[in-house]
Amino acid sequence: MAPDGRTLLRHAFERALSLGGEVLVVSASDQRDQILRELPELAPGHLLLEPEPRGTGPALALAAMAAERLVPGAVMVSLHADHHLPEEAETTFALLSAAWWARELPSLVAIGVRPTRPATGFGYVEQGEALSRPPGIPAAALGLSGALGFKEKPDAAGAAAMLREGRYLWNTGLFAWPASLLLSEFQEHSPETLAEVRAAAGPEEVDPDLWSRVSPGVVERLVLERSSKLGVLPTALDWSDLGSFLDLYQAATAAGAADGEGNVARGEVLLADSFGTMVDSAAGRLVAVVGASGLVVVDTEDAVLVCPMERVQEVSEVVAELRRRGRADLL
Repeated sequence: MAPDGRTLLRHAFERALSLGGEVLVVSASDQRDQILRELPELAPGHLLLEPEPRGTGPALALAAMAAERLVPGAVMVSLHADHHLPEEAETTFALLSAAWWARELPSLVAIGVRPTRPATGFGYVEQGEALSRPPGIPAAALGLSGALGFKEKPDAAGAAAMLREGRYLWNTGLFAWPASLLLSEFQEHSPETLAEVRAAAGPEEVDPDLWSRVSPGVVERLVLERSSKLGVLPTALDWSDLGSFLDLYQAATAAGAADGEGNVARGEVLLADSFGTMVDSAAGRLVAVVGASGLVVVDTEDAVLVCPMERVQEVSEVVAELRRRGRADLL
């Protein structure tokens, strides 16, 4: 849920609508009903369902195939549903700038954000020299630079060094490219993965058996870092990927959703003598918290999470353990 009470999916959908054109949604099969309830106006055939997650590489290849069938020659902009981008006009302009560059060069464009702190929870993309502007790109559009590669989430010392050097941008995971170009780059750099995705992608739905055989991987490793057609669009967007409850808490606080004690609460919540705490009563029950400081409490229909705010990154270990125990139903 975003700080304004709307779901992140609704935000992402409306962000995509602001660009014009068709909107495709890629998600897990078990999210189908929830997505259709949240997006009743989604056009038939525009929901692409993965029987199981295989990473951003196969998901984006699947989306590019659908986009090219729907609109031959389409330029595709890839958005995420877990991003917080409060500057709507600036975000739309950056996405359109990326799409203009992607179409005119043509190129694979990654949108980067100039870092404001040495963040260890984000990936980075290295910025190269500025590229010459083709005639078809509006003079007001943001400029594009060459991209020299991606850096995975660094340790604290590495993040501080990259911030000092000044040429590293946060990799937002926002991209633009002609759908046909992404597919041709897949064919050149990861042909096995593309063949597996093509085999699994039926005319109306993905074959679960064949999809389970698709090699997992992220698009950066499978294609982008191997391509000579990669560019990066430097921006100063107010951006967070909301990859943790800490990110959600900070975004809600920045949006003015915290109370006088720095607490953020959603649903029926009772806080007593508590400070800097986030409580989400998603299940609809009353959640009472007494004497807490810097705590995250999330109550859903089938599970409860309680952890210190500074250790929210370790929630991934809980997810991994649940998968090992065969409890994917709780994720």
